[in-house]
Order: sequence, then structure tokens, then C-alpha cells
Amino acid sequence: MSTSTLDDAVPVDLDGPVDPIARPATLISESTPLSQAWARLHHDPDGCGVVVRDGHPVAVVTAGGLAERWPAGGPLVQHRATLRDVLERPCGVETLDAEVSVRNAGRRLLATGLPALPVRPRPETTWQVVTTSGLLAALLGEGRRP
Repeated sequence: MSTSTLDDAVPVDLDGPVDPIARPATLISESTPLSQAWARLHHDPDGCGVVVRDGHPVAVVTAGGLAERWPAGGPLVQHRATLRDVLERPCGVETLDAEVSVRNAGRRLLATGLPALPVRPRPETTWQVVTTSGLLAALLGEGRRP
């Protein structure tokens, strides 16, 4: 447990780029069976993942959201179902540039109502994600979350 207080926290530069508070995204193909997607989401620190089609984000999904859409019909139906089958509108999700400010990323998260937004990769990286809980932790001086 951390003994830091808000008084000794390092302030986050709200006008600085968002990429220092972004973390690697849990990427899940839209053709992934639900049971595998469920397992992957439970390994994510925030319980959320970025659904991709041909390497491009099409949705953000959470473990809770997936549970709400879980199909009935027993094990055979559930094992045949994929993320694509339960997503409402897997047509694309807003993405952020790594250079966008922390302030703007926060505004975009609030405007979309999503728990996370994908951050476009720089040439040497892969897709990252900024989450509402990660942003709040950074603002409170808890540092970058794993």
C-alpha cells in the first residue's frame, strides 16, 4: 500500500501529451469467442479491452458490458458466439493521438461516456489506451497504473 499523499504527489501536466499516462491496450479481435474475450478482459487492470478489426479499433468493451450481453442458450450457443455477435455498433470508436493533451483526453472520455479510448500508436509502439480510472489515478498522483 502506498503511503504517498496528495500533498507530495507529482502534478500531472494537463496540457502535456496523454501518452505518458496511457498504457498498453488489451486488444481483442472481434472474431474472438466470448469465453476467450471474457478471460482476456479479466486480465486487464481495468477490465476493459479494445475490439479490433484488421488491426483497427471498432469498439471498447468491458467485462461488465460483456456480461450484460452474454447470450442465453447454453454452452453450445455460448461457445459459438463471438464478440462481433454481441456488439451493438462495432463500426468504429474514437481514437486519440499520442500528442493530444491530458485535458483533451479527459474531455473526450467524458463526451463519449466510454471507460477508455484507444491511443494511436507511435511508430515504435502498439495501440495504447487511456482509461478513466488511469486518468484519475494520474491526476491524484498515484502514478501510472500497470
